[in-house]
Amino acid sequence: MDRSKDRSISLRFGTLQGLYWMIFSPVSSFASVYLLSKNFSNQNIGWVLALNGILAVLLQPSIGSLADRTPQIPLKAYVIAISVTCILMLAALVLLQVNWVWIAVLYVLILALLQTIQPLVNSMVYQYINAGSSVSFGSTRAIGSITFAVLSTVLGVWLNSHSPDTLPLIGGFIFVLLLVLVVFIPRVKGPAAVKALPSQETTPVKQVKGKSFFTKYGKFFVFLFGACTLFVFQTLINSYLVQIMTPLGAKKSAFGLALTIGAVSELPAFFGFTWITRRMHVSKLIKLAGVFFVVRSLIFLFARSVWAIYVGQVFQGLTFAVIIPAAVAYVDQIMEEGDKVKGQTFATGAMTLGGVISSLAGGWLLDHSSVHATLIFGSISAVIGLLLMIYSVRGKADPVKAAAESGE
Repeated sequence: MDRSKDRSISLRFGTLQGLYWMIFSPVSSFASVYLLSKNFSNQNIGWVLALNGILAVLLQPSIGSLADRTPQIPLKAYVIAISVTCILMLAALVLLQVNWVWIAVLYVLILALLQTIQPLVNSMVYQYINAGSSVSFGSTRAIGSITFAVLSTVLGVWLNSHSPDTLPLIGGFIFVLLLVLVVFIPRVKGPAAVKALPSQETTPVKQVKGKSFFTKYGKFFVFLFGACTLFVFQTLINSYLVQIMTPLGAKKSAFGLALTIGAVSELPAFFGFTWITRRMHVSKLIKLAGVFFVVRSLIFLFARSVWAIYVGQVFQGLTFAVIIPAAVAYVDQIMEEGDKVKGQTFATGAMTLGGVISSLAGGWLLDHSSVHATLIFGSISAVIGLLLMIYSVRGKADPVKAAAESGE
């Protein structure tokens, strides 16, 4: 691909990531605000968030597997279909007078489908990378962090003088913009050759006949458990940061600053991901991120002031911002062409499942025990995640080839 086309594709995918994560702000991050305005109890909100996560875990690998089996259908067709469905349901929330049961059903479906788009977008980016484009996944994802942070700040001010009923309307409008953009993203022409990130070599894949997906990819199942447990801690902090900071004397302004620090800290890792991977293989990055997850969990566990929480939020740039692009790149490298989308959806599903576990267990611990007990649970999850990543993530070896040569 020539440079002008590369710039055009990079701009489109950067805008796509930006719009996608902007939708997360009114629809997901402010979900509690909207549902509380509809007289939902905190317990009911917890169930809505947990059920959408469970549904997303089921949908993501199912749609990914379907996409791998039907390569004649472009990935953007799935994104378009899901986007249209979400727009219609958001419109129903705005236009129809429905009771709390239907609001809950619609919200569970919207959130689950929104999360299902994520691995499809990741796979679309890597189709272009594998076809020879110089698109940077990290840079496009960084744009998502920027737009999310900006819109979240704007919405916080907006809701001081406007009704939460406007949140689905805002989410639906951004969804329409995303839909229009996806329609005009060109399909990758020709086979997307399996290609590693710059200066990283992979061994040509050998087909292992008669093997199930998880048998074929060796320790990938353990990798998924590692991703799940790491995201138990990640989601614990994201979901219950207010509860964690309040005993330390934090005010709402301190909570907002903590969110801003976390979002800004992600940018160097996202923007510099391609540069980093020229110097360190993604398998090492995943393990290093696991180490920092443990360090961050201990900072939160032993925090005795708001400033300690701020320091912990800085580590989001060494944990979440590293493992997201590294895991996407790692899965793309170890999977055969016909398994790539399925692999991405399994990885995203594992992280989503970690969020479900975190939402249910964290809420129960906060209600029945203490913040300290909740953070101990988070630290244990981070340690388990690190150990599983050390055990399961291979270096430059290709698990399919290894399984074929060992006769497993």
